[in-house]
Amino acid sequence: MSDHDDHASQNQTIPAAEPTASPADGAHTIPANGPKATLRRPRSRQAMLGIGALGILALGFAGGAAAWSGSHWREVSFDTAMTSIPIAQLTEASSIGITGQVAEIYGNKFVVADATSRALVETGRAGESGELVAAGETVTVQGRFDDGFLHAAAIRHADERIDELDPPPPRHGPGHGPGPAGPAGAPLEDR
Repeated sequence: MSDHDDHASQNQTIPAAEPTASPADGAHTIPANGPKATLRRPRSRQAMLGIGALGILALGFAGGAAAWSGSHWREVSFDTAMTSIPIAQLTEASSIGITGQVAEIYGNKFVVADATSRALVETGRAGESGELVAAGETVTVQGRFDDGFLHAAAIRHADERIDELDPPPPRHGPGHGPGPAGPAGAPLEDR
């Protein structure tokens, strides 16, 4: 081999390898500057993180829905064993039943009268139309007597039809609300 042939072989260029796929595909590429291949991590890591985040959100929603449904169960039903008491004997924060005649209707509230007294009955959303009961109708109302009126849970009509209503919200806190101290906790005289 001549010196010239040896020199020619040293100056020979080796063609660069072409990429096998475009880098946008997230595939492995072979760089043009050398025989060592560097591998690019596919975009699947980002996809896995996104799927993981969505999974955590889904678990949060499912857990929240389960907690809500577990704490908001309906315990409303008409108790046929409960006896009605005279309206004059109603006591605060008691679960009771009264029987009387519907005297007046005011939207979602109506007045029931018996031989001893009258009571204001609150029906919540179910009675907003004012058509839940009729004036002059005899009804038995079961619920909780609190704050001067009966929060109805169920109403039995003279024809034995029963309307079950949403139960009233539970009372909260030791004083059941702000009370005489007011919302800030300080006595009203100091304000």
